Amino acid sequence: MPDATLTDRDLNRALLARQMLLERQPLTPMEALRRLVGVQAQLPRTPFLGLWSRLAGFKPEDLRAAIEAHDVVRATAMRGTLYLMTTSDFLAFRASLRSGETMALPGGTKTTVGELEPVLALARAHFAEPKEFETFRKSLERAGFSDIRIMAYAARQLLPLVQAASDTPYGFSPGGEFVLAKAYLGQDVAAAPAPAELLRRYLAAWGPATPADFSGWSGLKGVAPLFDEIAGDIVTFRDARGKLLYDLKDAPRPGGDIPAPPRFVPDFDAVTQGHQDRARIVPAQHAPRIASKNLQVPPMLLVDGFVAGTWRLETKSKTPTVMVTAFEKFSPKDRQAIEAEAIALAKAFEPAAEPAVVFA
Repeated sequence: MPDATLTDRDLNRALLARQMLLERQPLTPMEALRRLVGVQAQLPRTPFLGLWSRLAGFKPEDLRAAIEAHDVVRATAMRGTLYLMTTSDFLAFRASLRSGETMALPGGTKTTVGELEPVLALARAHFAEPKEFETFRKSLERAGFSDIRIMAYAARQLLPLVQAASDTPYGFSPGGEFVLAKAYLGQDVAAAPAPAELLRRYLAAWGPATPADFSGWSGLKGVAPLFDEIAGDIVTFRDARGKLLYDLKDAPRPGGDIPAPPRFVPDFDAVTQGHQDRARIVPAQHAPRIASKNLQVPPMLLVDGFVAGTWRLETKSKTPTVMVTAFEKFSPKDRQAIEAEAIALAKAFEPAAEPAVVFA
């Protein structure tokens, strides 16, 4: 029997349902982070914005409390980027995300973990307690190492480091201090990788998807055998271009005719970054407008489930303002819904102010 075909709208609604962007969910921040396998946290504020768009009754103080209790960590995870994850997921999957004896350094140089051991030994001693990477780079320089920034990058990738929480509105300072997970959390990361379980979790939050999608999201290579390992749990489909997609059997696929309300997703939100073919959420005509040469991912506005503009929240004046840059003309009904969502967003983070919305 041939695989059923899912249109881009079908895939869009499946993605939004699992990302909690089709309907806000009555979950705690911890429960949401588990469902999403973490959220991008390149900037300290973005997880708060991302969870606000996904959760009913989200309170920033609830997430800050989980950070302060060390139940949630900000750490290097998928693709070597900063994520906010539950501590249990970080400990379980860190070994899966950094396995193997070889490593490609910036600039294309390949090396081995053994060759980097002098750097790692210095890093283990340095980050036995919370310290900044800038002071670690100075330690590398004093020890006579060259390519200081590349060596510091290697330590960040290879060692299970987490950022120490700080008394700031979003739980962490930009840059901040890092420390070995065992010293901060009282337990070390799991020694045995669990990539097949990571794949299940990915499909639950991102499927239907291809092996290339999972590889791009996780940073893992040679992932095709993992799909064979969980073959009994998955079903297959085809997208509109005939590409084979894999998904968990019981995962939600609500159909392309389900209404999707406007949503504001923050900088680096992986909802637009979780697949190689982004036609399920980024219309082809808008893709050039969000492309970035410096790897920046702007905050995006979703209308009818698809990227229809970018936005930013200005809070420097007495009137917090959501600035919307539209990629297309909105209907009066959509514009009204966008304005309502924008005002709710601003009030969530500046509750005492009367916000404004400006369309560009």
